[in-house]
Amino acid sequence: MKKTRIIVGLVLAVVLVLGISVPALAAAEFSDIDDHPYEASILNLATRGFMGGYADGTFRPDNPLQRQQYAKMAVLTLGYEVTADNVSTFPDTPAPYDPVNNPLYPGSYVAVAAANQIINGYTSGNFGFIDNVTRQQAITIAVRAAGDALAEAPAEWAGALDYSDQNHGANIKKAEYNGMLAGILDALEEGATWDLTANATRGEAAEILTQLFNKTGKILKITKGETVVELSMAEIKAMTAVEGYGGFYRSKADTVSGPDLYKGVAIQDLLALVEGGTTVKAVATDGFESEFSADEVNGVITVFDPATHEEMTEYTGTVTMILAYEMNGAPLFTGDGALRTAFVSEAEDQVVDSKKSAKQVAELIVDAPAED
Repeated sequence: MKKTRIIVGLVLAVVLVLGISVPALAAAEFSDIDDHPYEASILNLATRGFMGGYADGTFRPDNPLQRQQYAKMAVLTLGYEVTADNVSTFPDTPAPYDPVNNPLYPGSYVAVAAANQIINGYTSGNFGFIDNVTRQQAITIAVRAAGDALAEAPAEWAGALDYSDQNHGANIKKAEYNGMLAGILDALEEGATWDLTANATRGEAAEILTQLFNKTGKILKITKGETVVELSMAEIKAMTAVEGYGGFYRSKADTVSGPDLYKGVAIQDLLALVEGGTTVKAVATDGFESEFSADEVNGVITVFDPATHEEMTEYTGTVTMILAYEMNGAPLFTGDGALRTAFVSEAEDQVVDSKKSAKQVAELIVDAPAED
């Protein structure tokens, strides 16, 4: 098995909390996002409480959203504290829309966003609370918020978008170079263009802010009893990386995806952060749970020949269960989330049952008690 040691100048930092019981992520449901291109990102933000829907159970992913709404979503995504002491100084600040249940919205959220220099007002001094946020504005806000988490694009690099806008062009290029817009561009129909001056939709905002969270937030929680460790993508990538080939066999359709080259962290290394364990329950951002036995955690799993789809009862290779963050040298597809499980080997010679696949992984629960 090929392993890559990543050398970092800082000791891996994790958030370790003892004596506090932390529940699993609560699932979010909306009636109008099934098979929508941004479904995974919408559920990711909604499950974490960064974005909500409407009272009728809809999300309305194709609707525009206002600057005040995007400001609140960005502040929540970044984990900033918001209190009544945060007072908006913009002259067009409205009174709280819900002074009983949410007295901080919109003024206090906008004040925090402005104080952290991620959203500016207009030259008139106003914020434009009820103005719709444009796509290029949404991108610039996310790039500012990401800060040093994003790499600078080489001067000669060019992607698919237009970078000519004086105010937003450099941020658009930076966002595209860092993969923050890959899910949006992939969702376009062949030959279609993406008008950066048009209003951003709620779905597009969810996609952009999910990528922001993946770059800056604690994207993975590992719990074992009352012990909790939380990791950012940077902290995960600072651990020993494991690369190998894996894929999935769908028996009902008799089809195989892969093998593809996955890169990630061995599940056993993640378990070691909570003093080890045997079994794992992977919880996705949409609340779906996948359970893996002690044997599977240790790489003992039924494998299939990628060419014939036949079970290989005498497989001699070594299989490692990992939590992957890359596939074929690129971040995972948007629908897979930032993290997914994979069973990898040194050669392109095995795949596992697709039922042993967990996408959009946000939490690993170690040695969870069996359900009745």
